[in-house]
Amino acid sequence: MKLKKYLAMILIAVLACCFATACGSSDSGEEAATDEAAVEKTDVKIGVRSDLIDYYNAIEPVLQAKGYNPEMVSFDDSIQPNVALAEGSIDINWFQHEPYLTAYNAENGTDFVMVQPKTYAPLFAMYSTKHKSVEELPDGAVIGVCNDATNQDRGLKMLADNGLITLDDSVEVATVHDIKDNPHNFTFQEAEMQMLPQSIDDLDAICLAGQHMVNAGSDPSAYLIKSSDEQEYAVGFVVSAENADAAWAKDIAETAQCDELAAALEEVSGGALLPVWK
Repeated sequence: MKLKKYLAMILIAVLACCFATACGSSDSGEEAATDEAAVEKTDVKIGVRSDLIDYYNAIEPVLQAKGYNPEMVSFDDSIQPNVALAEGSIDINWFQHEPYLTAYNAENGTDFVMVQPKTYAPLFAMYSTKHKSVEELPDGAVIGVCNDATNQDRGLKMLADNGLITLDDSVEVATVHDIKDNPHNFTFQEAEMQMLPQSIDDLDAICLAGQHMVNAGSDPSAYLIKSSDEQEYAVGFVVSAENADAAWAKDIAETAQCDELAAALEEVSGGALLPVWK
């Protein structure tokens, strides 16, 4: 009787060990499968716009260290990287923000997808050589805004977010004609964004992307206020819908959020491009 009880105890112990080993193998297998899926596609062609090559060069060695064999394909405009993605001559591109992507999909019948997380965003702010703060802006101040729809909308919404004006909430893309309340009686002067820095001394303030201040030889960080829409206008990696859930695509996007890219953004753009994970 004792022998039977002893044998039963041994059998239970053996079964328990087998079960634990099986569970351990399952967990390890899932983890290995995830890692394998992330790098299952090691040869990746990445399309970038030619003016963004410095930022690609910053992340290339980081991607290589992760086991990828990236190949950069550069383009001279903002159309061809999406054309190439549709044709399949590249696997992923990295140059556009979501509003541009949404408009491109709508106009061209494509179903491209932004991979999360995003990487960097253009600084958009208000600058002045006459005033050191928005509180110093006088009633009747003349403010320069961009004459294109997207950037005029960004500038006006930035002013509204800071309580300087009120916009018509029913309008998706605001223009100066959609200002409902202008308590300081500001006057708005429209101009092409690249021309606004040349007019800064003649105006009380201008609202534009910081990169154009860099191009004009000014410090983009010397702003009065900045927009809070960086995530909306952040640049990210884009793939075809069939790769929307691909582990390698997400892994590349996550890997790009690195110190090397942050340093390149600061050095090359002078602070006009901001890493969104910082």
